[in-house]
Amino acid sequence: MGTVISFLIGNQGDWPDTWPPFGEDDSVGPSKTNTPHTPTERDVLDVKKTLMDHLPLELVDVVLDDAEYWPVLICHNESTPARSIAAMSFPLHNASYCYFISPKVPETSYLDGSRFKVRKILFRICSRDQGWGGDPGLTDPYAGSWTWFEAAIIRGLGGEAFVNEPDAVARQIQGSSVLPPASNAPSDTPDASPGPLQVLHPFNRTRVWMLQRNLRANREEALHEVAWTNADDDSAKKDTNEVLDKSGTGTGYGFVRSLEPGDRIAVYARAQYPGWVNHVRGVEIQIFYSA
Repeated sequence: MGTVISFLIGNQGDWPDTWPPFGEDDSVGPSKTNTPHTPTERDVLDVKKTLMDHLPLELVDVVLDDAEYWPVLICHNESTPARSIAAMSFPLHNASYCYFISPKVPETSYLDGSRFKVRKILFRICSRDQGWGGDPGLTDPYAGSWTWFEAAIIRGLGGEAFVNEPDAVARQIQGSSVLPPASNAPSDTPDASPGPLQVLHPFNRTRVWMLQRNLRANREEALHEVAWTNADDDSAKKDTNEVLDKSGTGTGYGFVRSLEPGDRIAVYARAQYPGWVNHVRGVEIQIFYSA
């Protein structure tokens, strides 16, 4: 995870004005969230220069990092009405649909050509399940929830900034995978593989990271925010049912550290067992990065 920050923003009717950040029709593109300030690369450089008039460079970097004052790429996919991913009877009882593939993670600074590194990823997911089902004896809000989301890292996928048919593209890629580079490997080592790949989880070697469960048997759309950073906690390598049942959120271990400039982030909507349906209203990804 690095640090995981996850919280349920609200149910339909009491969301903040920042959601939904999109138009009335289905749309894919840069988000128009009403955030107080979205710093650009130039903004960060200007603030850095101002601080350096009063502080040494080492301390300036600490101040900017503590404030998380980094450039950010914000992108989204929204569906109106919500897109429904339904689990059917065997063998279609385990449904998976790639709902969104982000633009490429920014690669190099246009100001000085330095290579970027990802600092934090913020996911915002608006969704619900079918509104009924599950064990009535369960008390934790996400326990027994069989609709959820997973995140993946796609490497080597070129083309346009926004992928218009993410599920079709993802299905072509899923047969290939690559291990994250060793921590001491040079970051510019080229992949031996000829085409796009999904990066493997550094701990469990799957091609996806558990992202967020839906609230169990909830008829109203809910907005969840999940933040993963590059400060991994080695005690949280594995997603445990105890944590998932209470918060619904995956740890994201190794996700941000595995991202390289030029990678893309994919979000999969999942549903398992007949009757379970994942209704997806929208997904937004915010990619924070620095030189």
